[in-house]
Amino acid sequence: INAEYMGMIPDDASVIKPMLKTLKANFLKNETKNISFRRDQLAKLKLGIQENMSRINEALEKDLGYYNAKEFHISTTLNEIKFYLSELKSLAKSRTVSTPVLLTPGISYVVPEPLGVVLVYGCWNYPIFTTLKYAATAIAAGNCVIVKPSEMAPNSSNVVKDIFEKYLNRDYYRVIEGQVEVAKGLSHEPFDAIVFTGGIEKGKLISKAAADNLVPCLLELGGKNPTIIDEGANLDNAALRIIQGRFLNAGQTCLAPDYLFIHESIRAIFTEKLLKTVKEMFGENPKQSKDFSRIINSFHFKRLKNLLEGHGGRILTGGQADENERYIAPTLIADPKVESPLMSEEIFGPILPIFSFSTIDEVIAFVNSRTKPLAFYYFGPVLSKNKARLLQETSSGAIVFNDAVFQLGNLHLPFGGVGHSGNVKLGGQAGFDALSNLKSVMDRATINSFPFNLRFPPFTSAKQRAFSFMVKYLDFPQHYILRFILLIFLLLIAVRAFKSDKVGPLIIQLLQELLGVPSGPSKGHKEDL
Repeated sequence: INAEYMGMIPDDASVIKPMLKTLKANFLKNETKNISFRRDQLAKLKLGIQENMSRINEALEKDLGYYNAKEFHISTTLNEIKFYLSELKSLAKSRTVSTPVLLTPGISYVVPEPLGVVLVYGCWNYPIFTTLKYAATAIAAGNCVIVKPSEMAPNSSNVVKDIFEKYLNRDYYRVIEGQVEVAKGLSHEPFDAIVFTGGIEKGKLISKAAADNLVPCLLELGGKNPTIIDEGANLDNAALRIIQGRFLNAGQTCLAPDYLFIHESIRAIFTEKLLKTVKEMFGENPKQSKDFSRIINSFHFKRLKNLLEGHGGRILTGGQADENERYIAPTLIADPKVESPLMSEEIFGPILPIFSFSTIDEVIAFVNSRTKPLAFYYFGPVLSKNKARLLQETSSGAIVFNDAVFQLGNLHLPFGGVGHSGNVKLGGQAGFDALSNLKSVMDRATINSFPFNLRFPPFTSAKQRAFSFMVKYLDFPQHYILRFILLIFLLLIAVRAFKSDKVGPLIIQLLQELLGVPSGPSKGHKEDL
């Protein structure tokens, strides 16, 4: 594979250590902790993307054969940056938490602080999104950043490097291009965190290498995302959203539906709708469609071509492959063997297996027998009882009802997997927190008289009994006590005011009006009341 990129991407691992050393030293200057500095750098990153839109589109077309790139590669990245620009002050401020009564008087709060120097490994399938989006998250959290774009998308890698060098402060933010040696070398360095987007096996290798330095690895992986089409579903909606989600970027999307379970009562009619939708979206000859991408390189083309053989199923449409153009047609396969490679590994290409089911129990048992997916899609009635069962009885990074893939557009939903599909949630506040150290802070008064002296020796029997009593109410919040004291204080003020010759009559008059008691001259208005 490396021969394809040798002319465009260097592979010099010797630049890693001096670059990391420089950024670690610069981080200690505390400049990246400044909120105004972070906002300025995010604004410059946004400007860099906007001013290089044509270059980005051209690079994506060369790398992935993708013509209409802006919607999915650029807009999602810009939206993430805009979110941090508008919410950064709120995200970075201290977060007050409750203080238990045993530790009163005092205050407790959480301070988000930067981790240090963060390494971001980009992925080739969305080479702009997976580099600049997560770099923006790391910048927002106050970290220095080194980005390693995927060498498999060399044109996009070049653009990412140019944006960093032209628009961002090189003292704190760098891009290092490279192939296998650079990728391996980076994983052995003592970064403060690593963000990796890619396949499961490479994620394991990165984690093993990083473990020598106890570097936390934030893994965004993939998996086989199951998709159910239940009886009572809106079939036109399901066909549109499934076909778009599966064949977006020629299926090279970690969130794409990986296989379908269609209720047996609607399988025939829904299959026809799927075939019709493929033609409507990509035409009679998808190879000529500007909306259908190409496979990233010859290695993955051959991998996918092998999946099209020996699966034991029936090809309903597609199956054509052209190695010269790295083209594989959008393909639907009915009932392949569940033990075939097509169903045992993530497809990551324009192939969609189809199965039937009669009860939801069958689907739940099948999904739970496999590794946990990044996403689970269900198309069915709004009030279906099966929705609650899937929520309760299955586990996945996300579960989406009546849509596919586009949950990524909601920045308020954490994005990430569970188990083999990932170990972290990124995007929005979840990403900010994941790339921050949420430092716990307690600030206490210096009062050591009773009952605060119960914690100190000597522990007499009376002290132990009193301390045991207080420990029972360890979680009783301090603010309840403070509110009670404030209430007593206000009552005392009210009583004092009531006894006053000036304030008392006004209070009594108000109460008389509220209670409907006639007012008039009296020797003792307080006694009348």
